Amino acid sequence: MEPPIAARLQHQIEGQGYSSSIMSSHVEIHSLKPLVKHLLTQNDVLLDPEFFLSSVSKEWKPRVVAVYNRTELAGVVYAKEKTIFGCRLGVVYADLTWGSILLGDPVHQPNVFRVALETLLAFPGIRGLRLRILRGSPEVAGVRDLIAFKRFDVHFSRVKDHACLSLPDTYEQLLLGFGSTTRHNFRYYRRRFEAAGHIYLERLSLDELITAALYLEPRCRIASKSHSIRRVLNMVATADQPMAVGLKHRNGEWLSVIAGVYRPRAGVLLLQLNNDRKFSCDSLSVVLRGYLIETLIRQGIREFVIWAGTGPPLSRYVRRIPTLGVHLDLPTRHWRVARRFVTNLGPWLPKQLREDAGWIAPF
Repeated sequence: MEPPIAARLQHQIEGQGYSSSIMSSHVEIHSLKPLVKHLLTQNDVLLDPEFFLSSVSKEWKPRVVAVYNRTELAGVVYAKEKTIFGCRLGVVYADLTWGSILLGDPVHQPNVFRVALETLLAFPGIRGLRLRILRGSPEVAGVRDLIAFKRFDVHFSRVKDHACLSLPDTYEQLLLGFGSTTRHNFRYYRRRFEAAGHIYLERLSLDELITAALYLEPRCRIASKSHSIRRVLNMVATADQPMAVGLKHRNGEWLSVIAGVYRPRAGVLLLQLNNDRKFSCDSLSVVLRGYLIETLIRQGIREFVIWAGTGPPLSRYVRRIPTLGVHLDLPTRHWRVARRFVTNLGPWLPKQLREDAGWIAPF
């Protein structure tokens, strides 16, 4: 099958002929779905083009790279370019914490990823890449090959991001692995919840999930941005079987909801909303997470992943997915001046501008 027509570049690496293309339209990216689904050994919604597209908010433009070895698809890298007030920033971000789609011989996977990076950097207007990659992965080897071959301004950092809780054979075994206070709280607040006659809903429909999320959004003590909640709900909607559970008061009022997806052998929590302005003394987060974890264990799931990490009490028992942050910039004079300016000025900017400036340079 011929690669799609889009910004095609040709590469020759170690005698292997690679071609690559950048896709920026939803139609082009969606066309990858049957190819990706056919070639992956296990169906993984996090590597589905639809899941990626649903995660791209209005402040970003998709920049998906497809790499071909002759006529065979060799890899796909989902990336997106940052925009500010509708203007391109020239910075591309890719979160490869879950792995990119690198196919074929593992020996050649770093080459495939290197081709993808070269393709992004050759795209008109691109000045730098912001990557999150797993330590020890083919993506790391691809980055190191690239910077050994060409000159770039590079900044590496360790990133504390997604958290993973390993699940034993039974829920009781999990509780016994917690400290005494955490174990007591998980048991006590759940018993109190059940004694009050409230209800745990193990499987919500998409309509129920949306209804619960919209109801709980203004009732959370920790505020969430409405557009972020809608984005997560769109991401969850791409899954054949969403991970959606909730708590209801005995009078029918929504108390808490969790939205997420299933991966092979893992459940991924993307969003939790709690009615904790009204029920602040009921530890709704602990109660619902306890129910969900017990459900996952009963289903044979071995890992519970919390997107973007978690606070106490589970933060004491999770492991952080070992992630490396990479800033890779073209060494042009004007871009260096801009990054130096942002580094010095960034801490004094208003919050929103400070967040945007962080994509230009770390400070």
